Amino acid sequence: MDHEEKKYTDTAPEKRRTFFRRLFSPWLLLLLILAGAAFLFVYGEEPEEVEEVRREQRQVFVDLASASEITLLETVRGVGSLQPVQMVQIKPEESGRIRAVHFQEGGFVTQNQLLFELDDQKLLRRLASQEAAVEETRIRLENLRRNYERFAELYRKELISEDEYERVKTDLESTQAQVRRLRSDVELIQEELKDAIIRAPFDGFISERLADPGAFVAQGETLTIIYQTDPMEISFYVPERHFARVALGQQVMVSISAFPDQVFTGQVRYISPFIDESTRRFKVRASIDNPDHKLKPGFFAQTTLILAVKDDALVVPEQSLVSIRDGYLAYIVDMEENKAVSRRIEIGMRRPGIVEIVSGLNKGDLVVKAGHMQLVDGSSVSIVETLEHDWAEAWDEAAFLSGSDKAVMHSDLGRRQ
Repeated sequence: MDHEEKKYTDTAPEKRRTFFRRLFSPWLLLLLILAGAAFLFVYGEEPEEVEEVRREQRQVFVDLASASEITLLETVRGVGSLQPVQMVQIKPEESGRIRAVHFQEGGFVTQNQLLFELDDQKLLRRLASQEAAVEETRIRLENLRRNYERFAELYRKELISEDEYERVKTDLESTQAQVRRLRSDVELIQEELKDAIIRAPFDGFISERLADPGAFVAQGETLTIIYQTDPMEISFYVPERHFARVALGQQVMVSISAFPDQVFTGQVRYISPFIDESTRRFKVRASIDNPDHKLKPGFFAQTTLILAVKDDALVVPEQSLVSIRDGYLAYIVDMEENKAVSRRIEIGMRRPGIVEIVSGLNKGDLVVKAGHMQLVDGSSVSIVETLEHDWAEAWDEAAFLSGSDKAVMHSDLGRRQ
């Protein structure tokens, strides 16, 4: 009995191993692999092809816009503060007491307008005294001239000595010099009298007065300040990469928060030859026309310098762009087949709402601006809306070149960059 049990125990594992070898034979494994491949071929590939066909047959609802040409400005922005083209501190050339003030503080004054009068009574008395001295000396000079002529005649006839002749001649020349000195003093006093009348050196706005009537002011003391505000000037800084493209006479547009609906224009008058090493920027100064005197010194301003003008820039709505790994594409619609076709595009300048197309599209192409995320090449489309052919005119920047107040259109140019 024990022997038979031991024999059974030894043969059972061997039978199990034989069963598994038969179950997983190479032929069976090959059959399973072929069955799996057939399953993937039938149920894996075919549904994708079917889905592609379904995609082509399914219509996608889209909105269209035509690629249009407008004028775009290539610009660079800056900021700065407005400064008057001239600013002069009014100071007396002579000390004196202010007798009268002849201007309204903060008002506009014209060239040569009377501003201050200094007390001139002492100067007038000095002038009268000097003029009397000149007259007295002139009379004495006439007597000496007649005496000299008589002595010269006697000396020529050798009736007087040379010493007597030289003495009379010296008296004459000395008196002549005295007359010239006295007349010079009179002219100086007359100049001082003119200086007691202080006038505006040019047209401009005048600040508050810093001295009141009756106050004694010293020579060189500031009495007020005059600002010439037409034109105005503004200085701003431009990155060095634009240095070769900035030139004298280029147009500059200025926006002021005090006048949000108006653009002021001017021209570049100065370009610094020096690049700031710490900022890698260079200074540009522009002159801004200000005939209405709206602009005031110290206004903070945003500047837009026009580097180039593109008159026929091709643009499409910004939402038409489809970003891909190495650039952008856009879908256009073939109206004959009513299908979408993708185009690789190169973009240029951008504004909020539009983008310039450098290559890849032509004027008049109907571009998908909404619904493109569901499109593939060849997708059937159903057009919901097509923008008017002049849809891009709201972004046309040609009006900025004229400096018109109507140039503030869809969006402020300074915010478009």
